[in-house]
Amino acid sequence: MNLLALQMARMAPAAIPYRTDTPVSTGTFALALLITLCLLGLLAAALLLIRRRGWIAWPGATRAAASPVDGIELQATRRLSMGTTVHVVNYRGHAYLIVESSRGTSATVTPVAAVDEGTS
Repeated sequence: MNLLALQMARMAPAAIPYRTDTPVSTGTFALALLITLCLLGLLAAALLLIRRRGWIAWPGATRAAASPVDGIELQATRRLSMGTTVHVVNYRGHAYLIVESSRGTSATVTPVAAVDEGTS
């Protein structure tokens, strides 16, 4: 008896007239997807440009300075241009000026002066 009820239910017309056409055409979907991807690309490019200019800093993107226990102590950092950064570090009582250039991929280390251990 269950088998007969299942066969009759299978052959009965649907109570809800289901849609047979697509709600969104393929062309409209592709255009919306293309516009969305372009906007996301522009947003990503704008964020990278803003970050390079130094207007924002992401918490995970900052460089942690080495602790004085390791022997290297970062005194100051200054960005001179988009591609050049200057660092002053102390190492074993001596101060060093490090000029780092990303455009020419070079770094120059210059001893500045001996640091007096008694003053901080």
